[in-house]
Amino acid sequence: MKRTISVLAVAGGVLGATLTGVGPASADTPAVDCSTGGYTYVVNKYVPTNVEAPAVDNRLYNIAGPTAYTHEVCLDIPDTETFTIEVRIGPTGSQRVIVDDRPGDKIFRFSPGANTFWQVYGTLTGPGSTYLYYTWHEKQIPA
Repeated sequence: MKRTISVLAVAGGVLGATLTGVGPASADTPAVDCSTGGYTYVVNKYVPTNVEAPAVDNRLYNIAGPTAYTHEVCLDIPDTETFTIEVRIGPTGSQRVIVDDRPGDKIFRFSPGANTFWQVYGTLTGPGSTYLYYTWHEKQIPA
C-alpha cells in the first residue's frame, strides 16, 4: 500500500510543522516500490522490536548547512509490521515533527530547514525478543 506523508518545518527552526497524509490505499493504488524512486542513500538495518531506537537512519546526528532541503524517505518494512518514525528537529530534541505509525511500507518527507540539526528515532513493532530488518531509502530535494 502506498502511504505518503509530508512534513514542513519553518525554515528558521522548528516553530511549527504541518503534517498531511494519505490514508490506507485502495486496491487500485500501486504498492510502494523504493527501488524506483532515485534514492541516493540506502541503508539495510535491523532493530530490536518494541523498543525505541535512535539513529534508525544510521546517523546519530544530521546537520544541515546553509541550503535547505526536503528529505524524502521510502521505508521498506515487513508488510504486517508498524514502524513509528519520529524526526526531532532543533536544539531541544523534544520537538516531534512527524509521527507515522501506520503498518507497511511508506514514503514520507520532512524539511528541517537550513543551519539546524535533527535526529531520527523509531520503534518497530513485532514479536517480542526479536530483531526485524528494514531498508531506509533517502534522497534530498532542493526546497
